[in-house]
Amino acid sequence: MERNRKDLKRKLCIFWVLITFLFRVDAQQVNSADFRWGNGFYYNLDVGESFTFNQVEVKLLKVENHYNQLKIGEDTLWMKVARRSLPEELRGIRVFVADNKHVKALAADKQVHGLLTKDALVCIGDLNSPLLDPARYSFPVSFNDGYVWSAEEDNYLFSFLPVDKKAENREYQSFPGIGFDLHDARGLQKHWLAAIENSRVVWIENQPSGSLANSVCLLLQSDSQPDIYYVYNGLYNRNLLVKKGQNLMAGELIGTAWGNRNWGHLHFAVIRSDTEPLPENCFHRVVNGFPQVYGLYFPDGRDRRQFFTRGRIHFGLPEYLNGNRKNVQAYENYSGKGWVMGRWNTTDRVEYVTSGTSGNARLKKVLFEGTPAQCRNPQNYFDYQITVRNGTYRIRARVGDLYLQSWQKIEFGGVASVTKSLEAGETDWTGERVVKVTDGTLNVRIYTDPENKKAAGLSEIVFQRAY
Repeated sequence: MERNRKDLKRKLCIFWVLITFLFRVDAQQVNSADFRWGNGFYYNLDVGESFTFNQVEVKLLKVENHYNQLKIGEDTLWMKVARRSLPEELRGIRVFVADNKHVKALAADKQVHGLLTKDALVCIGDLNSPLLDPARYSFPVSFNDGYVWSAEEDNYLFSFLPVDKKAENREYQSFPGIGFDLHDARGLQKHWLAAIENSRVVWIENQPSGSLANSVCLLLQSDSQPDIYYVYNGLYNRNLLVKKGQNLMAGELIGTAWGNRNWGHLHFAVIRSDTEPLPENCFHRVVNGFPQVYGLYFPDGRDRRQFFTRGRIHFGLPEYLNGNRKNVQAYENYSGKGWVMGRWNTTDRVEYVTSGTSGNARLKKVLFEGTPAQCRNPQNYFDYQITVRNGTYRIRARVGDLYLQSWQKIEFGGVASVTKSLEAGETDWTGERVVKVTDGTLNVRIYTDPENKKAAGLSEIVFQRAY
């Protein structure tokens, strides 16, 4: 009997030692992160460096433009910076690359990328926990008025945006945050903005850019993580419901959006800072939290997939006409459409131009010429991919460039191509083609001038399943 008691005590001792060890290991993993937001832990890594999370080693092997090669346990994979893409899920963890040195190099204001201190910034979380707990965090736009988010606005995290929409100069910016299209609510008490979590109103100021007198910027400080701040930029001052110093609960209404001179929208950003950000530098040290915000709106995450049987896709239209959907971004499953890009293009997008109520995607052998993002397409064509239900489709496109002479050869799903050479400002429709789709992909291929003397332009695609 005495011996049994001693054995039991010994086993209990071993059990508690193991528990203590595991807690210490977990604490070491958490404490070794550079910072965290919610259940996402961010690590700065140079090539060759690694860390361990949930007993899984994560090592940065290589960085090539916006792509990053990681070894996760025994698996090796390439991941691009998640400006608008979703995490990978494997070995009990979810992981995404929040930033890297090549994406940072594109920014005019490097402080926007101030959280990156090495070659890449990797975010990781436990697969059994959402990156943001929906019981504690709320989507920043209320759903009470039927708000629908497409996640296709051109103002997305670190998007490489032209300052001049006519592209007459080569000045670009790295967008610091996410722009939510709220143009249908401009000046109305509709689509109210909400506190993303329990927080305190730090300040309310005129919009830092000073674009409009009736638009203000608001900063919230997280209650749970005092080094995390939330910027709500472009609020309509007449519908503001909060004041400086006020404590807010997650989901509590703040006001409505105004936006800027051209577009009704909310500019939302997450900031990590040891000191209270000022209005003039409130977009420094931006946290890439697109996957977290996406998870608050689409809890099914990677399982969401968009399919089409008909559609009309515009390219480069002004913000107020198309919810700022320029359709120049790389393909993502959740949107079901986009350009097929590779490692060669650090921006992960193509160029566009806008004039009045018109616009077009601009395709050249050399993109973003004369900027830090200049890159050369190794192919002599660009592919635009649309995810569709299998069937037979009728499809046509309007081509040409608003400002430049253009030359383009277009193929629809491998069906016989058509070539059009047009003057500057001239656009024209291709003839309708009939394409049979058996793999769920409707592909539009546009060949460019191999000498890079003329641009190729795409203004519109119209398609419909015939049967």
